[in-house]
Amino acid sequence: MNGGMSKITRVGLIGFFIGIVGPVVAFAQGAEPRAYLYAAYYACDVSSQMDMDRLVDAYEQPVFDQKVEDGELLSWGYLSHSTGGNWRRAQFHASESLAGALEAQVSVFNEIYSAENAEAMQERAEACETHDDYIWAQMDGSPLDAERGKVSVSVYEVCDRTREARADEIFSEVFAPRLNKLAESGAIVSWNRLSHYIGGPYRRLLTVTGNNHAENYLAYANMGNDMTDAERELQVEYFDICGVHDDYLWDIIH
Repeated sequence: MNGGMSKITRVGLIGFFIGIVGPVVAFAQGAEPRAYLYAAYYACDVSSQMDMDRLVDAYEQPVFDQKVEDGELLSWGYLSHSTGGNWRRAQFHASESLAGALEAQVSVFNEIYSAENAEAMQERAEACETHDDYIWAQMDGSPLDAERGKVSVSVYEVCDRTREARADEIFSEVFAPRLNKLAESGAIVSWNRLSHYIGGPYRRLLTVTGNNHAENYLAYANMGNDMTDAERELQVEYFDICGVHDDYLWDIIH
């Protein structure tokens, strides 16, 4: 991960990573983001990662659920590694604005891990000692209030920044209609595509959710079997722009 890990301290847990933001992100077809997701990806000791799960259940789930119910957040989620790289757990929350996503990362964790919960905060830091922070802009996919499956395949793509807007155009033309058909048919439950706003080297993220890993992954992997020759040429162009990726299979816990 190109050195993207950072030790979790109290400031690291409740604060946020701004990083170096380049020129204004150019989204395909001038579309405005539907949501901003603040996502933290954790590297955990496999012997202690279930301590993280327990703390999320006990301290964080009730607060995040209430924030969503009150309309302060659009959604939140907590994921457990099934297959993939070094990340063992992932957590995200979604807001309508970038400012809202940044503010929530500070205010919600301050509320959860106040002085009386300092020991729980320390235990959390010891369970998953390092993490990577990203902010994603959600640009396309299933409706924000759509049902989500029990599992997901997530494809984290490294793209040529000078041509990624072209990749977005190709995705909208070739892949998005097929993903919509898969969701309509029930072969998958939902899908979303997100664009890098703040964080590490990954520039695009595709998530496809379903009810079990095998069926969900095969539906995603086989969606291009009926491509025309012209579409395959576009696919080649797409992978020339976003040709490096990491795949994860996640169990969706919350």
